[in-house]
Amino acid sequence: MIFRARTVVTMDGPPIDDGAVAVAEGRIMEVGGYGEVRASAGGEITDLGEVVLLPGLINAHCHLDFTALRGAIAPQKSFADWIRKINAKRRELTEEDFLGSIAAGFTEAQRWGTTTIANIESLPQLLRRLPRSPLRTWWFLELIDVRTDATAEELVATAMTLGKHAERLGLSPHAPYTASPRLTQLAAAQGVPLTMHLAESRDEMEMFRDGQGHLFDLLQSLGRPMDDCGKG
Repeated sequence: MIFRARTVVTMDGPPIDDGAVAVAEGRIMEVGGYGEVRASAGGEITDLGEVVLLPGLINAHCHLDFTALRGAIAPQKSFADWIRKINAKRRELTEEDFLGSIAAGFTEAQRWGTTTIANIESLPQLLRRLPRSPLRTWWFLELIDVRTDATAEELVATAMTLGKHAERLGLSPHAPYTASPRLTQLAAAQGVPLTMHLAESRDEMEMFRDGQGHLFDLLQSLGRPMDDCGKG
């Protein structure tokens, strides 16, 4: 089958006006100008009209759990204040709310051409209840060892057990300020993809560089050891 479009965008060259993509048995066989592809490939033609045909988009960092919280939090003065707000909001949600949020996120992603998602999953127990993903999805199970009695070994072991329900599994030590070096080291040793929030706010930089600031105060109040902060 040949798909014709006003413009075809590839990953290795300029856009192709009046372009076409030839597909056979679910695989792309040829990409180029419509006349060229039609002459060499043959097959049924589907003219998509005045559209741009391009490779599926990849969302390399997503929180499907929180689709339902869009617009629920006003801009805050600091990153630490935003953390407090989102944690308060998420405590209001049930498992059913989170499942609905994930489904809504998938629907929106599909609508705008996303075909692959790397999702940071903060409630890995939901994996048991999720239907098969409509998109190519990696489930990065979030790991945090601030305010927990569980050891790093226990947290990783639990994540790997729950991860058996994931179609594609990864681990996400949340951030340097919420995941200890030991937790990150153990996660990296599991042989699955890894992702982490890193240097995502001025508060974080101020915490580690200067040993002060809103995030420093918040995490110190939670009992986090702060001896890795304030060393320039």
